[in-house]
Amino acid sequence: MLDTPKQQQRHAVAPIRAMRAEGARIAVELADGRSAKLSTRWLRLACECGQCGDTASGKRWLTPADVDKAIHAESFDVSVPGLVTAIWQDGHVSHYDSTVLAGHAGGSGPARFRPQLWNDDLTARLGRFAFDTVVANDEALFQSLRALRDNGIAMLTGVPAETEATARVAGRYGPIRETSYGKVFDLISRPDARVAGETARAQIPHTDEPFRYAPPGFIFFHAIRTGAGTGGTSLMVDGFHVAELMRTRTPDLFDLLTRHGVTFHREHEGEVFFSAEAHVISLDAAGAVTGIRYNDRCLAPQWAPLDRIDGLIEALAELTRLIRDPQNQFQHQLQPGEVLVFDNQRVLHGRSAFDPTLAVRHLRSCNIDRDGVHSAFRSLARRFAPEEAEAVLYQGAIF
Repeated sequence: MLDTPKQQQRHAVAPIRAMRAEGARIAVELADGRSAKLSTRWLRLACECGQCGDTASGKRWLTPADVDKAIHAESFDVSVPGLVTAIWQDGHVSHYDSTVLAGHAGGSGPARFRPQLWNDDLTARLGRFAFDTVVANDEALFQSLRALRDNGIAMLTGVPAETEATARVAGRYGPIRETSYGKVFDLISRPDARVAGETARAQIPHTDEPFRYAPPGFIFFHAIRTGAGTGGTSLMVDGFHVAELMRTRTPDLFDLLTRHGVTFHREHEGEVFFSAEAHVISLDAAGAVTGIRYNDRCLAPQWAPLDRIDGLIEALAELTRLIRDPQNQFQHQLQPGEVLVFDNQRVLHGRSAFDPTLAVRHLRSCNIDRDGVHSAFRSLARRFAPEEAEAVLYQGAIF
């Protein structure tokens, strides 16, 4: 089989000069003059030949239990550019991409994407994308997905102010997630409101449905009617930015929200009763913020030892103060035909109050799971920005 252009470019250099077995380790001499080590057991397990199977497709036949601690490589061949061949003690032959092995031997691991933080300065940086182009053109869709990766939010313009258009555009980003409110939910101001979004009251920026074990990933707000000029201004806050403000200014309170479980709940009698305990701020193993889960309206009465409860409440209060600070808010008056797409586990959304007697406010909302959106980004990155496809993306409010 012929190499792809990407493989041909990669194979133009030989990143590994030599490899030799040293018991449980394999010594690697890199082309840049450095020396490194690989685990012998890891290397055997990394084989993806037809007999061992490949992990990407899930058709994998070799298991970790099949690779004994005493596994030994008899020889290595690095004479073919871009290829490493290993012959094992039982005669099995494995072939590896030398660039991949060099990357592992170098110890750097996969790149971790760093989001771009924002406050009230988002106006000049917000990615805006035309509906017709995103629906018809994969590269335009990729650019909007890249904006979502970077800022956690993007805007689509020129979307028909028709109910059918919501699912049409959202479906480009991944399968729509059905909830207890259905696949697409109409938020229309009404006197008999079932949820806060159907009232005319101001709402503090929040994440949706923190009472679920797995909150919605990305949210689409499609404006059908907005009553522009009569209030109802959207207020968007970068939760990662306010989390970093807390880490800097009040590290003890930040630490509480990363370690102490907070309970959120929602009940419609006889229909649903959700309750979830989770960290308000999720961190990865390196301490980077990966997700936010917070809605003041859904906070249950909290349980904590008496000597901790006041500190927990103050941590929630400080977070709320930062969220309500206009300096941390991007404010926008949605117009009919605009869609705000945002990461519900990073970006908090709210709105100012409005007078329901002057105008009816009608938004249509639906959710896409975050792994579906990230999958679409990675798949399109393979075509339009291959160097970005493998980066580890922040995985949301996972605890």
